[in-house]
This record gives sequence, structure tokens and C-alpha cells, in this order.
Amino acid sequence: MKPEIVNPNDGLKNADRSKKKSSSRRRALSLLFALLALTSCSSWLPQVDFPWQQGEPVTTETALPAPTETPELSDESPAAPTPQAAPVELVLWLPAEMDPAGESQAAALLQARLSTFAETEGIDITIRLKSLSGSGGLLDVLTAASAAAPQALPDLILLPRRDLETAALKSLVTPLDPLTSIVDDEDWFPYALEMSLIQGVVYGIPFVGDPLALIARVAGENPPQADWQTIAAPGNTFLFPADDSQALLPLMLYLNFGGALSGSQPRASLDEETLVKMLSLLAEGRQNGSIPADVVQWQTYQQSWEAFLNDEASLTAAPLSLLLKEYAQAQEQPAALPTLLETSFTLSSGWVWALSAQDASRQALALNLAEYLVEPGFLSSWSEAFGRVPARLSALESWQNTTLRAPLLKQSLSARFLLGNEVMTSISPVLRSAVLAVLRDNVTPEEAAKQAMESLK
Repeated sequence: MKPEIVNPNDGLKNADRSKKKSSSRRRALSLLFALLALTSCSSWLPQVDFPWQQGEPVTTETALPAPTETPELSDESPAAPTPQAAPVELVLWLPAEMDPAGESQAAALLQARLSTFAETEGIDITIRLKSLSGSGGLLDVLTAASAAAPQALPDLILLPRRDLETAALKSLVTPLDPLTSIVDDEDWFPYALEMSLIQGVVYGIPFVGDPLALIARVAGENPPQADWQTIAAPGNTFLFPADDSQALLPLMLYLNFGGALSGSQPRASLDEETLVKMLSLLAEGRQNGSIPADVVQWQTYQQSWEAFLNDEASLTAAPLSLLLKEYAQAQEQPAALPTLLETSFTLSSGWVWALSAQDASRQALALNLAEYLVEPGFLSSWSEAFGRVPARLSALESWQNTTLRAPLLKQSLSARFLLGNEVMTSISPVLRSAVLAVLRDNVTPEEAAKQAMESLK
């Protein structure tokens, strides 16, 4: 309903009308008293139309008043209607790749979901798209807005888990413990539950994960049984980014060999014997040609993935999102695409919904929306179309791709959450240097491990 427009000159016109009306009343009363004084019989009195005896004004619902003759108002004007409040606007920040206005099936599913929620709740939802990371990214803009323009903060934001930790420690997002119990559901994968916690407090609602996967160029419905130790087997060619700043694969191999992290954050330490085992596996692959020299030049998994797709290797390690996007976009049959191998252990991180709204009513709406977006039915169809692993078991069980579903379930159930930011900041550079020393500089695994232990002291 459009708001009623009030003219400020109407008050002056009404005041003039009131003065004229009072004068008319005095003249009419004088005439009446004169007539009564002439006779005591009232039966012959003529009918007099008194100027104040008028019908109730008629109220019409129009957006703008029409320029017609205005009837006299009664002494008691009706109260002005209460303006209708504008719908609540809920602000949602998303990674740019999740744009609901895009042309993909995932975009259409998200757009429909958001529209249904907005219509049901009677609200407007405003989407702001940001880069996933870096300058102008979600965390960067959230930090800047919190300091300079708090009114520009989102009500709900989707963050990578590493950025959720930073945002929580800076008090940029709100703890969810007293506000929702959805993370108490038994439907979450174990690593996803760990993603929701910052120092034991729930700060996020898990959405999707991205485990590190072992992927083979093998056609057929029955992929070979393999595990991480096979990456150095003769006859294979294995690719990964050895110069990765997070040293994700070396860390995963270290933990897969039974390695532990001792000490307190951020000065965690490694077990030297297990570190030697991990480095020896990589050294073996380098010596027998399974791991080519090019790996020391790559810093991202996107680089090694592109080389893998160009038929430069039989095996690669990569975040599952890279493989799933190939399946989501492929026109070929699944058998023509790379195959996900089942492994007994891996590491995973992912994306989580976080709350920035400060007003209690907006917090409730934002949480309702987050819970609506992680409902298993929607999460299943959207995540498969988008190319990410859903954080809920029942959502993954409903995937239509039977080729991927079984290995993804095993992968997700065995995945362990990637370590916290402080530990990664301490451990990753040490592991990266040790791997490069072995693969690039031909340092022995024992010597590289010894140097790593020294650098952690």
C-alpha cells in the first residue's frame, strides 16, 4: 500500500472553514430565538437546514487526493490512518561465485529458496556479493565496515572457516550458543561440527565442506582401491603443489602416518620420526619418477589440477570442489571424468553461516534463514548442482550421482577438520620448507626433518 501524502496547507484551510462555520451558527441561533419570541406554537415552523447538520465525511483509499470540491468537515475530524511500516530488509553477504542471479542450476535453486523465505516472512532480502578472500573479500570488508560503518554490516554472512575464526576473535560475529541448537543435530559430519566451533563456542552453522581428495584418471565404475601411500608407487605420476603455503598435503600425510601435534598453540611441535616417514615417501616418489620436478613450481591446487586435466599425470591430490565442478559442468558421461579414490583419512575445511546482526529480531530472522538454507532437502540438490560436499549426512545420501556418492560418504565420514589458524601459521611454513628441501634441493629426509625440528624450537 502506498503511503498517504499529507498536505501541510490543509490546516490553514480548515481554520478558515471553522471561523465561517461559527459565524453561520450565531446568525442561525439569533433567527431561531426571534421566531420563538413571536409565538408559542411550533407546529407551523418551517424546516430549517442548519449548516452544521451534515453527513459524515467519506474516506476513500487513494494514493493521491483528486482535485474535486471538498465537503465541509465535521467538528471532529477522523484520525489520520497509521502509515504501513516498510518490510524488514535482511542483508546477506555471499561469495561472488554463489550469485543467485547467475545462469546455473545452482543459482536458480538458491534464488528460488531465498524468494520463498522472503515471501513467507514478509521481508526483503538484499544480497551483497564479495570476493571469497583477499582485498575486498568477505572478511576484509566485514572488518572495515565494523570499524567505519557498522550500519552497513550484514545480518548473515557465509565465511570460509579460517575467516570465521578471525572474525570471531575480533568480535565481528555473534556466538550462536544461546540462540540456536541446530548444531546439536546428529546429522552433521564430524569435521563439520568442528568447523562450527571457535575455542569451544559455536560461532557458525556448517554449510559445505571441501576435503582434500586423491583423484585418478581411471575410467569405469569400479575404481582401484588406493590410499595415500600409493602416490609414490612406480608407474604412477602424482601431482600436487609442493610450494603450497599451507602445506596441506604434507600435513595430511604426516597425520595419516600417525603423527601428532604436541605443545600448545601457537607453538605446536611435530614428531621427528613420523616427519621422516612422510618426507621419505615423497623422496621415493621423486627418485623413481612418480613425482615430477614441476611440482616444486606450483603454489596452488588449481595449477596442479590444470596440469592433471591436461593428461600430465595419473594421480593428483586436490580439494574435492575442483573435481565436483567438473561433474557439475560436464556434458560427458561420468565415466569419462576423473575418478575419486576412497582413502581412509583426509583433512577438510569448508564454509559456515555466521551472524552479524545485533538487533534481537533481526538475529532471529537471520538464523531462521540460515537454518532454512541448511535444510537437508535443499542442501542436497543445491550442493550437487554447485559442486561442494554438503556438511550433513542426510543431504549427501540424497545425491543423484551414485558414482560419487559412496566414496564421498566414506571421505566425509573419515575427514578430520583442518587445524586452527594459529597452528597452521606455526606448522605450515616448516612443512613447506622441509618438502621443498627434499624435492628441490635433494636434502635427505632425515636432514630435512632435523632442520624442521630446529626451526620449531
